[in-house]
Amino acid sequence: MMNDLFIPFYSATYSRKYLTEKYEAKQISQLKTKSYQVCSSFMYHLQHGQLYFNQAINAPIEIKPVLLFYGAVQLLKACILTVDPNYPENSQVLAHGVTTRKRKKSTYRFLDDEVKIQKNGLFSHFLDKMFHMKHLEGEKYHMVTLFHHIAEMHPLFQRLTNKSLSFKGELKQKTILLPPNVLDRYHMTVNRFEQYVEANTVTDKSIKVKVAETKENVQITCSHLPPFWNSNPWIYDCDRNIYFFQDREHLKVYSLPELATHFLLLYNLSMICRYEAEWWGDLIHTFDGVDFPYISHYLHVVERKIPLIISSFLEEPDSV
Repeated sequence: MMNDLFIPFYSATYSRKYLTEKYEAKQISQLKTKSYQVCSSFMYHLQHGQLYFNQAINAPIEIKPVLLFYGAVQLLKACILTVDPNYPENSQVLAHGVTTRKRKKSTYRFLDDEVKIQKNGLFSHFLDKMFHMKHLEGEKYHMVTLFHHIAEMHPLFQRLTNKSLSFKGELKQKTILLPPNVLDRYHMTVNRFEQYVEANTVTDKSIKVKVAETKENVQITCSHLPPFWNSNPWIYDCDRNIYFFQDREHLKVYSLPELATHFLLLYNLSMICRYEAEWWGDLIHTFDGVDFPYISHYLHVVERKIPLIISSFLEEPDSV
């Protein structure tokens, strides 16, 4: 239950101590003063985010994207305050930081749509502060690409397109077991695949990888596993099962952490929900085209997954 995820933080005493420890780890000056000043805002962002998500779970699909997007924004702002006690320093970081293109309704398909990253705004700010990623201005991301990087979407893609997107790994402590044909799919030797996996673990360059091959599987032993909140190029589902793409082209075009993926998807869906009422209504009530199954399934997935990712970020020491 999401209600249980953030309960410890609904104590000002606990949250002040928590924030003080975070700021100390980042060597932020005047940490006790800043943790005292930020504490209430931090707790209210979590509470408001939880309220949005609780309402979204019970809301009709017609308005669900708006509630989920603004719930995600509130939870993200709480996370930012754990690493940036001065947020928001200026009005530039208050904008969403993403734009959508104009649509031609007669031919529009959500899967073909794209969003463009702006220089300033919440999107770039949380990527910088939480994930140390910069310089994404002008980058464009297609909705189908974003959907591909959500593990829970893969069974639906396989059902509707008859194509498998990923290998499901088996976790044994710090070792990930993949099917033996992964090397054939990537056209790589063991040594080359080892170098490739380590080089493409873009979220944490400190992770060291050792690959071994047996008849039963390919064993990838990591110095430490990528965290649930920042796992790219690996992707987790809500139950902490881990996946790796079957096609390396997916890794070439993408380096966003999953929270950023959800932000972009929910931003676009919330904009459509609010400002493209005719197309949105037709999608929901006529089942025309192929978009509806993906959107409907995704909205149910994200109700559970974003709070889990946020909770993981707040709880794990790697988040500092």
